[in-house]
Amino acid sequence: MFKHDKYYLKTQVASMSRVTSVELDEEDVRYIENLIVEGRIRSLKEFVEKCVKFGISYTLDRWQPGVMNVGPVRVIILMKKALELLVEHVPPEDHEDVGREIGEIVSSFLLFQHQVECSQDWDAAFKILSDMGWGQFQKSSETIIQVVSPALPSEIMKGCLEAMLNVKLEAIHLKIDVHQFKVL
Repeated sequence: MFKHDKYYLKTQVASMSRVTSVELDEEDVRYIENLIVEGRIRSLKEFVEKCVKFGISYTLDRWQPGVMNVGPVRVIILMKKALELLVEHVPPEDHEDVGREIGEIVSSFLLFQHQVECSQDWDAAFKILSDMGWGQFQKSSETIIQVVSPALPSEIMKGCLEAMLNVKLEAIHLKIDVHQFKVL
């Protein structure tokens, strides 16, 4: 499809109507083209916009080799299997308490970094948690919170959400990889 080793990306920034050129390696262009063919993105413009939003949200300008910070908070990328191994060493009777401590940390982070008061803006908090890979959060009704493909066990997630949202929850145990909680 392309005949050169390097390509130029031109995208229009909607609010400023500015065209920007970026030189891309052939391998990177093929990767983006495959995403478009697979229907995972609609266009090169969409891909670039997502990358820019990610860079801003996760303060990529502050990252250093071996150290990733989102605002003032150090973050790491951890394989789910490694997280599961860590969780295995937390006694089950401590899961809710550990979850509450995690929830307090997450609440502080979301308030500081994203100006989201979790107990007042559940939708924004759920979107950020989903974007951060904690699972797909949704309110299936006014009293039911659902987490599809959760990153943490049910009791830890329950404690975390209770602390973040300042509510009491009851876990609804399911036999699938979905957590459901009823707001009491």
